[in-house]
Amino acid sequence: MANRGIKIALISDSKLILNGIRKILEFEAGMTIVAEGAGLRNLKNFAKEMSPDFIFLDNRESAYDIEKIMRSGEIKRSAIRVIQFTEGGTAGEGIPNLINVNHETTSTELVSVIKKEASENPAPADKKTDETKPSNITKTESKIIKLIAAGESNKDIAELLSVSEKTVKAHITNIFHKLHLQNRYQLMIYGK
Repeated sequence: MANRGIKIALISDSKLILNGIRKILEFEAGMTIVAEGAGLRNLKNFAKEMSPDFIFLDNRESAYDIEKIMRSGEIKRSAIRVIQFTEGGTAGEGIPNLINVNHETTSTELVSVIKKEASENPAPADKKTDETKPSNITKTESKIIKLIAAGESNKDIAELLSVSEKTVKAHITNIFHKLHLQNRYQLMIYGK
């Protein structure tokens, strides 16, 4: 796990929760936040597109029927573990790859749970092959993703590809839409 790192996606309708969990996890060695957002659509898209090892799901309002989602295979990659943050209940108890935490769980305990689960049930090593990338990403968009991951600005990318900066922005907008990403930071993480 140490050389590969632990990839985590965050789902919550609360910006406060997203910011807090990100702050807790982003400074932990070997842990990377690969995506964050709200809603069932993002939950499914992150599971499919980002292939995280863990999805932290803020389900305090019980907006997500986690039993239905996990049992129906809507989170298709079996190695994804879902950490469900609830108001103290144990919804979905007994479902494989579901971990319940609540408001009494400390940040140290959360980190320990993630590390323990990752070491006991390591996910398969990442393979960046054509089959892991969405088939609707064009060659130019793929180049742009790599350049953004390398830290290049839109202006630099435009010069490297001999196109206008406006064209680069249009490609980036298309990439965000196709990959269901919300910002450049998520795209940088995706491209690494």
